[in-house]
Amino acid sequence: MKRLFLITTFFLSMMLYTNGLHAQTTEPKLDQIELHKQHLGTWKSVYNDTTETYVYTPYGKSGIQASFKKIFKGKILYQCHQLWGYDKHSNKMLIMQFEKTSPNTTIFLSSFPSKNTNEIVPVIITDADHIRKGYEAWNEVFTSRDLFIQNHLLYNKTIRVRTFMRVK
Repeated sequence: MKRLFLITTFFLSMMLYTNGLHAQTTEPKLDQIELHKQHLGTWKSVYNDTTETYVYTPYGKSGIQASFKKIFKGKILYQCHQLWGYDKHSNKMLIMQFEKTSPNTTIFLSSFPSKNTNEIVPVIITDADHIRKGYEAWNEVFTSRDLFIQNHLLYNKTIRVRTFMRVK
């Protein structure tokens, strides 16, 4: 009888004390390559007399080629090309941007912290040993398969918002 009492007490105490414990849930690692593929296609934003167009095409299994053009009243104001490549060590896309009318080359880091939000920040290289994130950033929210809203931030304050619609 004493043995039955001890076994019952043991199981009851285990049930009472473990009732409040919950297993830790770990979020699955987001597939950055697949999430970045949301960009593929041609996107256009029109505001006032200005049109901005992005064209994203796949490059290999984990890369993207992109081109950007900003046109104001029929005149090209800015143009660049980008190469995006996945870095498995950081789990981010590395972007290298080449401007058409300038010798400037800019490097960005891009990642999806959630399934529909992409964050892009420039990386400033002062020399080979000193790399830091810049003061500027872009936040893109994919509200549907064919629409994303891009927030341009400067010192963590939104300075411009653009809506891009997929055209192809």
